[in-house]
Amino acid sequence: MNLEDIRQIAVLGSGIMGHGIAQSFLMGGYPVMLLDVEESILETAKARVKNSLELFRNAGMIESPDIESALERLTLTVDLKRAAEAADFIVEAIPEDLSLKQDLFQYIETLCHPNTIIASNTSSLTLDKIGARVKNKKRLVITHWFNPPQLVPSVEVVKGEETGAEIMDTTCKLLEKIKKAPVRINREIPGFLVNRIQIAMAREVLDLYEQGIASAEDIDEAVKGSIGFRLASIGPLLTMDLGGLEIWFKVLENLLPEIQRSTQPPKILKRLVDQGHKGIKSGKGFYDYSMDFSKGELEGVIKKRDREFLKRLRNLYWKTSTGDK
Repeated sequence: MNLEDIRQIAVLGSGIMGHGIAQSFLMGGYPVMLLDVEESILETAKARVKNSLELFRNAGMIESPDIESALERLTLTVDLKRAAEAADFIVEAIPEDLSLKQDLFQYIETLCHPNTIIASNTSSLTLDKIGARVKNKKRLVITHWFNPPQLVPSVEVVKGEETGAEIMDTTCKLLEKIKKAPVRINREIPGFLVNRIQIAMAREVLDLYEQGIASAEDIDEAVKGSIGFRLASIGPLLTMDLGGLEIWFKVLENLLPEIQRSTQPPKILKRLVDQGHKGIKSGKGFYDYSMDFSKGELEGVIKKRDREFLKRLRNLYWKTSTGDK
């Protein structure tokens, strides 16, 4: 399957990731069939796509006619057979349940064209397990998107043991065409690349918080104004090159013995979860929120986050990908 052979996309699952993945392909000019188990769920997903497209328009990144044409390319369906048969590229975005994914992949293979590429958005499972009952494993690949997928540029493209080289190449080219930044992961390891880095940072951050080294507010401000500020533009390895590898070697030599090395989740996190403090949705996490925090206020927080992400996307990625200077 070559890039020019891909004309129709199917996204299976319209939840928090699925509708954003569908939007990304719609904005890239592709017709998308979005599948879920109920019409009402799909209508909610379509409304979310429309709202997000309007945020892009308000940021000056698309025009009003672009919203209309994108929504015209979106087809909602509860018919898996219809979605799979029509698709040249399928993205599975159902819950992270191995049994569900295995059943789905096995059934999809009986429905779709022999050359159709089948991708999973899994963040923790392997293709070896997901595709255990699939006969043609060469066409399987992982595309690990990050929330919110319509805004975050990077997508990890993970090669399974039997994934064909052409499948990897075509998948990366497809993502580039829709203005994403594919990251090739040459072999499967738990957590792939980004989540391993993120978890390593989270372990140290939570340990520092638990020790009382700094407040939640100061920890967040410190990261945003230093590591986050730099890494958004130049990445960790270029940061090391620019700073001097001999300096980094010495700093690592001095600090690594002091860094948290536990293989267990931090106690502070378990304590909060056990107390029912799950973050903004429960009214308390590392920060306190009003106990009557309404759905509308939550949506406002998400929109504010998305506007900030859009500014970063436009400044760091959008102009480059569109060829603007």
